[in-house]
Amino acid sequence: MNDFSKHIDGYTLEIPIVTHSSTPQVERDIHALMAESKQSEQNNDLEAALSFGHNAWNIFINSNAKTDELHADLLQHLTQIYRRQQNFHKLEEFSRPLLDITRRLHDEKREAWALLNLGIVRSVESDYRAAMTLFVESLEKSEKTGFRVNTAHCLINIGNVYANLFNYEDAFDRYQIALTDYADVLKSNTLIAAYLNLGNLCYSTEQNALAFQYYHKGLEIAVENADNDMTAHAYTLICRSFLYEKKWEEARQYVVLGKNIGVGKQINALNIAEMSFLDGDTEGGIRQALTGIAVARRVKDDVSELRGFKFLAEIYEKNDNYKSALRAQNIYSTKQADYLKMQRSMHALDLEIRFSLREKQRKIEELTKENSFQALLLEKSDYIEQQNTQLKQANEELQQFAYITSHDLKEPLRMIGSFSQIIEQQYHDKFGKDTMKHFKFIKDGVNRMNALLDALLQYATIGKIDIELEPVDINEIVNISRQNLQLKINETSANVLCGAMPTILSVSSLLNQLFQNLMGNALKFAQPNSRPIILINAEMRRDYWLFSVEDNGIGIDKEHQERIFVIFQRLHTQARYEGTGIGLAICHKIVTQLGGRIWVESQPNQGATFFFTLPK
Repeated sequence: MNDFSKHIDGYTLEIPIVTHSSTPQVERDIHALMAESKQSEQNNDLEAALSFGHNAWNIFINSNAKTDELHADLLQHLTQIYRRQQNFHKLEEFSRPLLDITRRLHDEKREAWALLNLGIVRSVESDYRAAMTLFVESLEKSEKTGFRVNTAHCLINIGNVYANLFNYEDAFDRYQIALTDYADVLKSNTLIAAYLNLGNLCYSTEQNALAFQYYHKGLEIAVENADNDMTAHAYTLICRSFLYEKKWEEARQYVVLGKNIGVGKQINALNIAEMSFLDGDTEGGIRQALTGIAVARRVKDDVSELRGFKFLAEIYEKNDNYKSALRAQNIYSTKQADYLKMQRSMHALDLEIRFSLREKQRKIEELTKENSFQALLLEKSDYIEQQNTQLKQANEELQQFAYITSHDLKEPLRMIGSFSQIIEQQYHDKFGKDTMKHFKFIKDGVNRMNALLDALLQYATIGKIDIELEPVDINEIVNISRQNLQLKINETSANVLCGAMPTILSVSSLLNQLFQNLMGNALKFAQPNSRPIILINAEMRRDYWLFSVEDNGIGIDKEHQERIFVIFQRLHTQARYEGTGIGLAICHKIVTQLGGRIWVESQPNQGATFFFTLPK
């Protein structure tokens, strides 16, 4: 699915209710074998560790030394070995009884360990809803008992789930907390994987400069610990990023030419494919690309498989093999549509999971305050059922719309674009200027329609799910928006000035979108040959905050100041100012969703000031 690690579900052991007295010699034998097992594990001899551990287990099962404490010790140690072996069937089999015993003993520390194991099992099965519930419960108990290493692993695994749900912001936060606050209790292999995953998050959101920092940090730790597999993997990820930026010579330094690379073999094969083609070895490039695609399919790396087919289409086209190019392009288009459909589905699941977790927390707080468990439990069941019905309807609506926009509507556009491009390339020598102009009109029309469908989907998904309010620092929101627009700010030499901003109860994702749209609007409609200036301020009123985003741009006629917030309304031609006519409609919908209102005050050639209110 992504480059991110996933960690499954299986069987249940019968747990005896223990009443037998222990035998001192038997206990000594068991502890001696466990000591041998732990020593072998520390030496990374997992087979020997498992052999000693199972000998101890067999003695325990066939003896009278069946105390809950010793039972829990054995189960915890065996699950630790199985987790390192990634034997998820056995991890499930031994973690189930461990969870029941620790609950009977009220041992929250080892209970947190068992919950984490079961969460890993569920995550490997891609049952992210169940996995997240287990990870969150384990995290709460780990923090409560000061179990720091378990806390760190919970945070990393929650980050893995968010990454696989394409919620990169929350995934990034969990990784950062784990590496900032708990790096001292994490083993080197976990640190390497976490840093490389952080790099992948940044790469996926096109923050390549930051991705390089995390990749190099992971590489540094891998080299220090002589971890050859992860060193090679770090090289492949760094090489891929340089290739993405078209920095060929830098990429060449990190290409891994050995055939025994383990993790990331598909990425490395595609890296070599691109480098081979650059060196003029077309056949080698195609051969390596096909190898990369085959490995990507085997390990279910959709991103690398898409990369491979896109590269094949390009390489065939550059060698005038238009039939093969079209075949590769069609496969790429189909798989990209399926990938986007899956991505939308994961976004919906992410919202559902967050909603469920917050609803669960809210209900727990209600039960604690009111101290009437039975009555509230019934009310909770009815309420959750009602909310789940509404949520299901909203998700079905959203998924249907996402499918239509990403597949039914976009597929004909892709075909138009692909075929017109092939015809243009094959026959451009025979066409006159007018015909080539017509092909440009087709290409521009396809691009505008694609942008329009993306913007329409963005507009339609705002407000589909009720999200609980949380404290949001507007200073941070403005800074994030400024960073996202930094390229345009640099191009126009714009000056963005921001006054003191408050912290309010709101939804950070919607506010990010709101401020970025308004600031981007100010940069787009700047005066020709004039340096854009954007002033952002906030004023506290009795019941609300009044925000303003002021610019020195071309301004807006009074007669148009109402209709600019209506979807698809444009005041200028596409040739003069590109866009979809949805940006300000999105702003209006966000502010309305948050309980405020938005308007503009402006005169032509004297700039514009957008005002909006948000409740305190």
